[in-house]
Amino acid sequence: MAGNFEFISIQAPEDAKDRKTRRLARSHAVKKAIENKRRQQQLSGDIFPITTVEDHYQSKKKGKGFSRPTAAPLLSHTTGAFDPFQALAVDSSRLQMLLSDYRARQAPEPVFSIAQELAFQSFHSVFRGGFDDPALVNAVMLSLAFAVTGNIDGECMRYQGQTITYIRERMGSLNEAISEATIGAILLLVGVVARLGLASQVELHMGAVKRLLEICQAKGVYLNPGIKRAIFWQDLNSSILAGSCRTVDHTTFAELLWTRDRFVPTFYRLPPGFQSLFHLLTRDFATVLEDLHALQCIRDVRSAKNASAMFMLHINNHTASIQSRLESLSVSSDLQECCRLAAYLCSVMLCCKVWCELVIPSHISSELLRGLHKIRDDEIWTKHPELLIWLLHVGGAFSPMGIVRSGYLDLLRSNSARFPRSWLELHIILKQFVWSDKAFAAPVRALWEEAFHEGLRSEITLRQFP
Repeated sequence: MAGNFEFISIQAPEDAKDRKTRRLARSHAVKKAIENKRRQQQLSGDIFPITTVEDHYQSKKKGKGFSRPTAAPLLSHTTGAFDPFQALAVDSSRLQMLLSDYRARQAPEPVFSIAQELAFQSFHSVFRGGFDDPALVNAVMLSLAFAVTGNIDGECMRYQGQTITYIRERMGSLNEAISEATIGAILLLVGVVARLGLASQVELHMGAVKRLLEICQAKGVYLNPGIKRAIFWQDLNSSILAGSCRTVDHTTFAELLWTRDRFVPTFYRLPPGFQSLFHLLTRDFATVLEDLHALQCIRDVRSAKNASAMFMLHINNHTASIQSRLESLSVSSDLQECCRLAAYLCSVMLCCKVWCELVIPSHISSELLRGLHKIRDDEIWTKHPELLIWLLHVGGAFSPMGIVRSGYLDLLRSNSARFPRSWLELHIILKQFVWSDKAFAAPVRALWEEAFHEGLRSEITLRQFP
């Protein structure tokens, strides 16, 4: 058993209550718990039981309903029965319960990935361990619990209060505050308040992150690429959801810098449908659409299943550049705003598999529907009906069930005279804009069939029962 214990010097009984002493004990206990769990998993051959969103949908498609996902090892090996001295700063059984909930397992994105095979943004790659950090673990619990409840209930308030208390203590001594764990805890707080639409609180928390970045830069403190990506994506997503001012952009961190691939210049072109509408676009907008078309081409010719981590990093940077520029793009008309929103939605659904289950697509789809209602009587639709077809089908295909999807169905049916009656003809039109059969065909066709067949049944009913 040598090496299984670490002796911590205690000079007086009061030392056992010292925070640093407790932290050392907790850290050592968690480390041993992880080692024992890994050893058991190696013996059982069950070392990487990761469940993906694709697995979930395949299970549902086969008629099995919502399967109970297996907790990914990134966190679950710290939440088993081996929790001596209550080593974690939260109830480990509650953590395990939350990790077994499908809704909660998607919650921490985009800070880190639990349920997805996104190796470069896993918990340990972002935080280099650190699950014994009380601020971080309480922030994780807050994010998970909020994903399940959808509101700030008593449990969420408790985790939120604990997280803020620990962060405030750290900020009192900036040498302790400058760590991936502290920044990650703040980012998880940001994710919750952003989904509540609290722009002022988002900006308050991101202001603290900006201050820590400035201190790291001044002191030459190294932050790993994972936490930098987390800062960028959480800041961008919060700006979309809450309308907060952005703290960073795609040019802030060297790890996210992206340039066009000069070996495939034909990828970077404006889709034919937008070429005929070039006079309605700005030069900056057209350039982003060219880069988005290239992302679509890459998505169609490469498979993410067998992609290397380096390739996925490049795609992540490509996507970051597109979405960051779209979010900061200055538009001069309601039509341009609708096109911007649709382009952003396409960029998310093309390659951001990790975030497809989050609120970003449904939020953008809802915003796009509002924009389309503003210009539903514009003469532009008579001159360019193909653009309306693309906007309605892209926005509606990824809209949330309920009033938003019903709104898209109503617009589709009210404009049915402008639309082709066959899927083949519709498909030809859609391919003139930003389009990927792999990413878009199934959900868009499902929307089209829902709108057409229900509309047809309504016509038959009216004829039979005038």
